[in-house]
Amino acid sequence: MSRIKLTEYRAKKLLLGETYHGISIRQGEPVKLPKSVCFVIKVDQGVKKRMKKGLVLLDQSPAGISRAVSKWRKKGFSRFLAEPLLGHKEGDEQYVSFERVREGIRFMHAKAGGIEIESRPEAVKTFVLRNDFDMKTAAQKTKLPESFLKHALEVFENNFFAFLEINPLVVANGKTHILDAAVLVDSAGTFFVKNSWTEDDIIEKTGNARAEKNIADLAKTSPASFKLTVLNPNGSLFFLLSGGGGSIVVADEAELRGVGKEIGNYGEYSGGPTREETYLYAKEIIGLLIKSKAKRKALVLAGGVANFTDVKQTFMGIIDALSESAISLRKSGVKVFVRRGGPNEHEGLELMKIFLKKEKILGSVYGSETVITKAVDDAINFIKR
Repeated sequence: MSRIKLTEYRAKKLLLGETYHGISIRQGEPVKLPKSVCFVIKVDQGVKKRMKKGLVLLDQSPAGISRAVSKWRKKGFSRFLAEPLLGHKEGDEQYVSFERVREGIRFMHAKAGGIEIESRPEAVKTFVLRNDFDMKTAAQKTKLPESFLKHALEVFENNFFAFLEINPLVVANGKTHILDAAVLVDSAGTFFVKNSWTEDDIIEKTGNARAEKNIADLAKTSPASFKLTVLNPNGSLFFLLSGGGGSIVVADEAELRGVGKEIGNYGEYSGGPTREETYLYAKEIIGLLIKSKAKRKALVLAGGVANFTDVKQTFMGIIDALSESAISLRKSGVKVFVRRGGPNEHEGLELMKIFLKKEKILGSVYGSETVITKAVDDAINFIKR
């Protein structure tokens, strides 16, 4: 199932319960704020790096909150969160995250959290939590309160969390304080959760709905299958994948290689699409890639060995789409990495290799004799240069 974002307000309510004193502010709803309290006010719509974008303000009075909300509403935002300001030292800020993976729950921790955490990946320690022993070991090595980890895991499991990030987590005098939290939940949980989170707590996408809608409309008019989810508009790794199983393997490889946050999109085409349909699908993904502000970008065309999807025909559709944007791709230094197999595999791969070489955007091209993850590994090595 897909992962969907909850508001920070709901995430903290689940984690902190009645001890949480944040106030959710929705467009058009009146809110009374105590005048004697200094607040933090922030946009609560899943926007990354809010502080750097001016979407978080500290030490605000109720009047300051009104001004900030009015300003942000004019920019199109509609959900906001006001919280009592917690005074603390910068050295008290830590980073933690939990993510559901095949092996269990991957727990990551850094003693120094804050907005610059991504520039210090070497400071992050990783653990896999499968049982109480793993949890106790993680608590001992990170020096985090065991009660905090235990409670966070219980909330994680009971509410169908797929990912939880707390940054910063302030630890002072043996107590933990959650300053910022981001949560992704499994969409299947909508049918099972009770008195937890609802559809009203889900953050609707705003920036990339057009491409996703175009692909959804395409899927409605074709017996073939087309899916697209935009993950990071400014990612450096974009996927044009075929086949559900193969697409999962490729995306998992990128995650395991530590570049999950660089993945721009996820989805797949399958079921024998025509050349025209594949062209329309590829055009949307290439458009997303070109718009990305990443300094180094790669496109991965990959999939398993198809049973009846014609590799030559679908590759001709992809070449049609690449041809329209070849100049922009070349100027941006984009390289294309390919691994595919199936009917007319050799003809399709040869056409693709000739085209990519001619347009000077060739990364690498492999057929079914090569392991499925080879193309994405090459692409990762390229964007990491």
